[in-house]
Parts: sequence; C-alpha cells; structure tokens
Amino acid sequence: MAQKNKMEIPWVEKYRPVSLEEMALPTAKLNRQKVDLADELKNFIKSFFKEIKTINEKNKKIKAYNRTVSEKKQKEEKKLPTEKAAVLLEGQPGIGKTSIVYALANDLNMEVVETNASDTRTRDTLEAKLKETSKSRGIMDFITESKKKLILIDEVDGIYGTKDRGAVPAIMDIIKDTQFPIILCANDYKSNLSSLYNMIKRYEVHPLSNQEVVKITESIIKKEDIKNIKKEDIELIIEKNAGDLRGVINDLQAISHGAKKDDKDTQDLIYSLHRDTTEEIFGLIRDLFQKVGTLNEARSLTNKSDVDYNFLYKWVNENLPTFINQTDERAEAYENLSIADKIFGRIRNNMEWSLLPYFFDLFAGGVAIASKNKSSGFRRVSFPRYSSSASYSLNNAEKALIKKIRKQYSISQMEALRDFLPFLRILTNISRRKLKEVTDFLDLNTKEKNLLK
Repeated sequence: MAQKNKMEIPWVEKYRPVSLEEMALPTAKLNRQKVDLADELKNFIKSFFKEIKTINEKNKKIKAYNRTVSEKKQKEEKKLPTEKAAVLLEGQPGIGKTSIVYALANDLNMEVVETNASDTRTRDTLEAKLKETSKSRGIMDFITESKKKLILIDEVDGIYGTKDRGAVPAIMDIIKDTQFPIILCANDYKSNLSSLYNMIKRYEVHPLSNQEVVKITESIIKKEDIKNIKKEDIELIIEKNAGDLRGVINDLQAISHGAKKDDKDTQDLIYSLHRDTTEEIFGLIRDLFQKVGTLNEARSLTNKSDVDYNFLYKWVNENLPTFINQTDERAEAYENLSIADKIFGRIRNNMEWSLLPYFFDLFAGGVAIASKNKSSGFRRVSFPRYSSSASYSLNNAEKALIKKIRKQYSISQMEALRDFLPFLRILTNISRRKLKEVTDFLDLNTKEKNLLK
C-alpha cells in the first residue's frame, strides 16, 4: 500500500489548508446561535484594525493635551473594548481550530505570533512572550514593511489551576492593551476561567460531520495514490477517532505504511493501531536508550516507527532520566532536546519542514548518543506525564510530592514535573546528606522520599 518508505512530511501538515476557502469549516455557535465562523473571524479582524486606528488617533491627541496640563486636568486614554480585541475558539482537540487561525492569517496576509498557554503558565513567561509583541511594532517592522500580526494563544484551558500565579490576569491585561487582534483556543470549558471568558466572544466549535471527513480522507487517498483501502476501512478509522480529524489523518498515514494487500490485514491494523503503537513505543524507547550507539542507528529506528513525531518527542523527554544516569551525559542529552525544541518551533511557525530530519536527529539520535555508558537490564518506561492538553497521570505519592514542592516554590505542576523534579533527583543522588536535607526541607514521608532516589 505504501508508495514511499522515506521520511515524509506529516500528512496533517502536508494537507493543512492554506485558505479558509479550501477548508471544510466546522459548525460554530455563538451564544447557542449557529454562525458562519469564516465571516465572523474575518469581520473581527477587519473591525479590530479599523477601531484600533481610530482609538490610536484619539489617544495621540489626548497624550499631546496631557503634556500641556496639570495632572488633575489630564484625560484618560481610550481603550478598545475587550470583546472587540479578542475571541475564543472552544472545541475538542483535532477538529481544526489552529488550522482555521493559520488559514485566516494567510487569507488576510498576516503573520501569526503563537504561544501555547499550557507551556507558558506564569505571568512573567506570558508577558515575555507576548506583551511587547501585542503593544507595538518593532523597528524592523517599519524597515521591512512586514505583515500585520495575529496573536494566537493556544490551549488556554491548559493554565487551569494556575490563576493564583498571575497567568490568567496576564492574558486579560494583554487583551486590554493589545495593538493586534488575539484569537485564543481551548479544548474544554473551565469554570475558573470564567473571568476571562466573560471579557470576549466564545465560539463553540464542533467536529466536522462524518460525511465531510470522508471527503477529506478520500481526497488524501487519491493524492497519495493509496491502493486497497475500502470505504468500510475509512468509516472504521473515522468512527475510531470520534471527530478528531487530525487523528484520522495520522491513522491514515500510519496505515498507508503498514497495511498489506489482504483486506483483513488492513482492518486488523486499524483495530489494533493504538494498542500496537503503545507496545511499539515501549520497545522503541528501550532500544533508543539501551542499544542505539550511532546517529544512523537512531535514524533507522525512528524511521521504522509510525508514532507521531511530536508524541515520540514527549516519550523521549519523559524517560530520559530513567535511562541516562550520569550528570554530564544527562546535561548533554537535555541540551540536544532543547535545540530540537527550538527547531520544532521554527518548523511550526515558518513551515520549514526541511528541518524535520534535524529535529529527529537531535531529540532521538542526539539524546541516544549522549549516553556513553548504556544502562542494562530492565528499565520501566513511563507514559508522558504531560500532553498538549496538560493532562497528568500521577499516583498519590507523586501528587503529594508535587504539592509540597509547589508549596515552597511558585511554579506550575508541569514545571515541577518537567524541570524541578529531575533537578531534585540529581541533587539528592549526590549524597545521603543531600537527600536528608531535601527530605527535611520538604517534609517528605517514606513514599515521597523514595521518588527522589
């Protein structure tokens, strides 16, 4: 069935629409009333720039006036109402919210400035990423006459539980002062973010109908020249993914590489795809850390896998401390992961998919060959503790430990898991004295203490 065995651009990116006109837009509702999402968003953008221009002209006069009078006589500057500064797209993962934003920006010749709220969960990091961008144009913008900006804050529901650390107020402040339109995306409604939702329009975005997904799938099958896949197979893939178009396309690409001529083989692969992928990735992670010694071996191993590249990156990141124990080797491995993350940002923001092989080489090969002293014997492979939806799978002892860490330090649960806990494990493994000092400082019980060993 597969026509090519070489590394390909992920189909979810290859077939990402570049214009709203070529998209099968999902149904959307505003205040329970069905609306045309394309028209709504285009009108939002056009209205924003028209009104912000008027407000800026008024404020220019107000500033000039204020410079000539005493403080008591000064006038307050005008601000754009928040409901005209930002909108929220809310709907389950994989239905095309992000694709809509990028297609809209392309149609209007705009540049998307994107950040993921589930990864940028503090006031400082949010402001560092967005505050200056949202307020003004840089000097290079005037020199090069660059595109207008459209700010995308993705996975806003991922900051659930961190309101007390200023993340939500930071977003609200950015919306109040922005000089560029903002579109926020969320997978779920979270009641404790109601103060944010009340400021802006919230569009409920629903999955495409099965009929629309069938059309998209059949179009991809035709373009990729995939043979021996029947209508029943397509329906089975769609049913299994329950409205997740991204999942449908990922499964279709995986099946195109794995199915054989026999119809039963194709259906068996569809039924077992998630189970087999999980089993495969356990073995892949162990082989990557325990057997791979060269960059070519790492390439060969990852090229055989149908696991989503971003998902695999998270597995490597999660399991690195389990398999690499030497401090200098672990530092080198994390440095390679960091560079890989920067490259992925360039791939996503600039669509530079020619960089994808380097992303693989760094997060897989770079991490694997950083370990000069391969661990032997059985090592427990763990599911990633965080995902794009910021969900976690912690046992009671882990929850208690993270809670005690966050009691002492103003960091998110994700930061505690991803950054702080690995550091603590390195620190406490230096000596028993260090372990005792940390245990006493955090007031850990035996189970919590064992998590640091």
